[in-house]
Amino acid sequence: MTPTTKGALWIVGGTSLIALSDNFVTGIARDIGLWQFHATRSAMVVPVAVAFAILTGQGRSLRPASVPHVLLRSLFGTLGLMMYFAALPAVGIAQTAAGFFTAPVWVALISAAFFGERVGPRRIAGSLVGFAGVCLVLGVGAQPVQPMALVAVAGAIFWALNVIWVRRFCDAESAVCLAVWQFMVLLTAGLVGLGLAPWLAAAFAGVPGAEFATTGWRSVGLATIGAVFLIGLAGISATGCMAQGYKMGPASVMGLFDFSFLVWAPFFAWLVWGQVLDLRTAAGMTLIALAGALALWSGARTEVSTR
Repeated sequence: MTPTTKGALWIVGGTSLIALSDNFVTGIARDIGLWQFHATRSAMVVPVAVAFAILTGQGRSLRPASVPHVLLRSLFGTLGLMMYFAALPAVGIAQTAAGFFTAPVWVALISAAFFGERVGPRRIAGSLVGFAGVCLVLGVGAQPVQPMALVAVAGAIFWALNVIWVRRFCDAESAVCLAVWQFMVLLTAGLVGLGLAPWLAAAFAGVPGAEFATTGWRSVGLATIGAVFLIGLAGISATGCMAQGYKMGPASVMGLFDFSFLVWAPFFAWLVWGQVLDLRTAAGMTLIALAGALALWSGARTEVSTR
């Protein structure tokens, strides 16, 4: 088995784990709100991640080489993830994943607009294909667009900024450092969101599907706490699997396997909840995956040409 094949298996395994665990967020959304979910999950995950780093001799790597850059990257990632999870219970994992996986297209567009990267025909084509895919998934022209579906697309923009920031300003940071700081910022955001929950509930009253994102603190049972912990543990494990996979081949190749999430997400939604993917959404997700592949390919060629 070649290193690239092994890397692909690591990444596909990681995306399947994320897709399975994210499907259960919909199930616990009636018991816990977005902010409490992230605060609880992060409070349980950070000690596990820190202990892992210390036990594996990576304790020193928890200190960032550049605190401002790592903090800003974590802020971008937190905003992206908050929007992704806010949309999940409202529109389902298939539409949420489709919107969020426009991130490679946004990476290409933002890199060209603000960092001077060349815009070639593949990036233009990828952007147009991605836009068409999003329109199909959202049902533009066929049905009213759900506001929370647009939130997932907005989350992709912030996730793209996170990806760009890591590539340009955080290349000296370890994966465990980035992960721990990301969860610490998520914990902080969760606590702040809990404090702002009454205001958020008033500000977004009447927005369909916004209840999960505007719910304050609730008393939850052990089953819900256990589910939150398992979702967090799955997230850390998946991140480790995917980080291992990325090391085994070119980024332009290994990044393509991220899109296996678009297969796993509706599969587990069908297996766990009996949700069936309609043809329009499936076609849109296919176009978004194609757009992401074009963006990755174009980015790889740009990197080679500028060395």
